[in-house]
Amino acid sequence: MSSKPVVALALAEPLCTMMFASDDLDRLRAATTVNGPPKTAAIEDVLPLLTDAVVAITGWGSPVFDAELLKHAPKLRLVAYSAGSIKGVATDEMYDRGVQITTAAAGNAAPVAETTVAMMVVMLKRIPWLLEARGSKHLNRQIGPIRELRDLAVGIIGASRVGREVIRLLKSYPRLTIRVYDPYLSAADAREMGVERATLEHTCGCDVVSVHAPQVPQTLHMLNAKTLALLPDHAVLINTSRGSLIDEAALVAEVRRRPLYVYLDVTDPEPPAQDSPLRGETNIVITPHVAGAMNQARRDMGRIAIDETLAFLRGESLQHAVTREMLATQA
Repeated sequence: MSSKPVVALALAEPLCTMMFASDDLDRLRAATTVNGPPKTAAIEDVLPLLTDAVVAITGWGSPVFDAELLKHAPKLRLVAYSAGSIKGVATDEMYDRGVQITTAAAGNAAPVAETTVAMMVVMLKRIPWLLEARGSKHLNRQIGPIRELRDLAVGIIGASRVGREVIRLLKSYPRLTIRVYDPYLSAADAREMGVERATLEHTCGCDVVSVHAPQVPQTLHMLNAKTLALLPDHAVLINTSRGSLIDEAALVAEVRRRPLYVYLDVTDPEPPAQDSPLRGETNIVITPHVAGAMNQARRDMGRIAIDETLAFLRGESLQHAVTREMLATQA
């Protein structure tokens, strides 16, 4: 019988193929006995893999690790989540049992941040409207002001993994003032990042405002009629976080009232209803939640989950652990 620790790949086989590069799986199999992946992530397919597992590598579609499931995983000590938001997997019962949790959200943060900054440039340059108006004789009069990502104030709502990566990328653009609203951001962290801590209201006064806060009860409709009214005329508003953070009815009303340019990669619900007023607004650009890892970056996320698993089994510290205290403020 093998003396290697048992690791359960507790996510469906097609997703495993998408998330894990062959050389990373080879590293995992060289050091452990790998159970799975199952054909599907249905609980009846996952449970048999957990009996002897010390680690479960999970992902999108994996079952929630509640008290009932944990009865079938008596040896489990770590859940390595290969996706972003852990809300659908993590439970208090895991912490009660001493099961540690790690997430690959950092691998998803990079493409979200890259898309965010790219869309700042695109929206400031008015590219969507240039494309729509390219056949017009009066092109310059129709598209509004064209600006570059410099000599502007950029507001970041949420110093999350994505928010911090956006800030890092913005440092390559000249002469930007970066204001950050996050009640958990310390003065020391703000100084280290080279940003200004600001209230939500002050942050909303920036030329570009980008949303990166988690979906928690306190952030529901944090951008509403009152806060949206603080955006200056011709401001760019970007949301690559969660749709529920913006009151969409208030957003439509504000966009109809004055010139604002909005990019939404997320809506509430997703996709917007066919009769949603969001769909009919020329100054609102919508994409179907594609800012995050869609292809190559998914392998980055899978690699993080495997790296964390192997580090844990070697007795090393986790780089992306999620504590019970952190769970309340995580996406």
